Amino acid sequence: MEEHKALAAGLDSRLFLSAFTASPIGIALEDLEGRPLFANPALCSLLGFSEEEMRSKHCAEFSPPEDAKKDWALFEQLRAGSINQYQMEKRFFRRDGSLIWGRLSISLLEIGTSRLVVAMVEDLGEKISAHEKLVRSEAELEKLRGGLIQAHEEERARIGRELHDYVDRLVVLSIDLDRFPQNAIELISEAQKKVAEARQQVKDIVRDVYALSHFLLPLRLEYLGLAAAASSLCKEFSAREKIEIDYRSEGVPRELPKEISLCLYRVLQEALQNATKYGHSQWLEVSLSAEPHEIRLIVRGLTTGLDTALALKEHGMMSMRERLRLVDGELSMESHPQRGTTIHARVPLRADAS
Repeated sequence: MEEHKALAAGLDSRLFLSAFTASPIGIALEDLEGRPLFANPALCSLLGFSEEEMRSKHCAEFSPPEDAKKDWALFEQLRAGSINQYQMEKRFFRRDGSLIWGRLSISLLEIGTSRLVVAMVEDLGEKISAHEKLVRSEAELEKLRGGLIQAHEEERARIGRELHDYVDRLVVLSIDLDRFPQNAIELISEAQKKVAEARQQVKDIVRDVYALSHFLLPLRLEYLGLAAAASSLCKEFSAREKIEIDYRSEGVPRELPKEISLCLYRVLQEALQNATKYGHSQWLEVSLSAEPHEIRLIVRGLTTGLDTALALKEHGMMSMRERLRLVDGELSMESHPQRGTTIHARVPLRADAS
């Protein structure tokens, strides 16, 4: 019987030692003073200390003071017998001075008359990092939503002002027509002149309303493809704003996924609008090109001396960036005092898209 007990005890100790050594979770055996007696390879690797170095330290030395204080308060309760175990998330110093997050599990181990403390540390570095990234992403997304809502409201207000202006022009035209002499033959010449002016005003209003409707619903994009629709947009914008635009396209397939075509078309619209919004631009260069795996849009020659960091946070830029993000695209901007400002947009292109 005694031999059986001795054999079982020896087997238990070997099993414990094997589990202690092979465990992927960091484990240390400590005395009731909080000093490590043994540390397994996982814990040594996690913190970067050798087992001998860990034996020379107190458990409080492995964490910042505020974390160590909370841990030690619970440790003293464990020593006093008030609790048998506890768990907490805390920071740990690595040998190089960096900090990592870990989940610490402490329990009391009684072997005969001896009492030891088992400390287990699970690395939370990646989990904490992923959580922090998620929180930041959600905050950025919320901020972006707010910016897009404001951008949409500003766009609606702009369209409303333009439509109101068109209506005002029509009202003035109607009043002028009402003032035309009805019977005075001697004033026929003046009436003809007024009619000619009214005809031109009607043409101007029709042109402007057409341009606005084309901005809202680019039918050319659907029927002619991105390259041709972008060319027409540049020509109309050039004529309306009296800005010279050098437009070039190369290798852009006519058949593209609708979401990609519309995204790049809207980005080009916004970039051209910025040319008039910020002013100082009398010449623009627009390049649209396709490579085997992506389509690039470059708009060069915008206003000089632009603060790109601030401009990228502007609602129009945020709208462009979000549009591109929806098709896995990217937006960047660079500004040089002599060469002006350049907007780069790129969208990945699937092999079957062309």
